[in-house]
Amino acid sequence: MGSRKGKYGVRNRSQHYQPMRQSGKNRFSNGVKVIMVLALLAVIAIAISFTFSSQPAQSSQSSSTQSYPQSVAPVFYSNPTITSDGTKVKIPLSYVNDSKLVFADLKLARQMDTLEYQGRTIPLSLYRGGNYLPLIAISTPSGNVITGIRVCEPCGSFSFHIVQGKNLQCDVCGAEWDIETFAGVSGGCQSYPPPKLSTTVSDNVEIDLSALQTTVTA
Repeated sequence: MGSRKGKYGVRNRSQHYQPMRQSGKNRFSNGVKVIMVLALLAVIAIAISFTFSSQPAQSSQSSSTQSYPQSVAPVFYSNPTITSDGTKVKIPLSYVNDSKLVFADLKLARQMDTLEYQGRTIPLSLYRGGNYLPLIAISTPSGNVITGIRVCEPCGSFSFHIVQGKNLQCDVCGAEWDIETFAGVSGGCQSYPPPKLSTTVSDNVEIDLSALQTTVTA
C-alpha cells in the first residue's frame, strides 16, 4: 500500500522535524575556554604573590613590637668616655640597646645654675647643685637611638621611665612623649620633652655637647 494522502494530495510523513538543541557543554568555543582558564590562573598567582610579599613586613613589625618591653626603668651608666676637649661623650651602643633607657651624669667643668639651650632655660641648680649635666639615651622600638638632656623643667624633674613600650613618661608630672620623636602625647608638659642632642651611632653612641657652650670632665 502506498502512503496515505492528505486532503490536498500531500503525503503525510510519519516523522516530524525537530530542531537540534545545542548542548550546554558546547556553549563556549575551545579558544574562549583557554582564555578563561589563563585569566583565572593569573588571578590566583597574583593573590598568592601579594600574600607572601606582605607576610615578611607584617612579621618583622610584629616581632619588633613584641620584643620591646612595655615598661622600662632607667639604668645609670657611670663610665662614659669623654673626649679631651670635653665636648663629646661616648656610651657603648650595646649597653644602650640592652638597657633601652640609659641615664648618665656628666661632671661639668664649672658649676651652673641654669643652662640656655634651644630657647629653653634648664634649671641645673635643682639637680646635684648644678655640678652635673644629666643626659638620657633611648634605644627605640624601630632600632634608632635618641639622646638629650634629661629634664622636664616646668616641674623640675630629671627622672623618666618608658611606658606602653612607646612613650617616655616624666616621673613627676606624668607627661608623656613619643620615644621615637619626643613629640608630646599627653600631660601638661608636652612642650618640654628632653631637649635633643646631636648623636652619631656606630659601635658607640657619641653625643655632641658642643652646642651647649659648656664642657664636661671625666
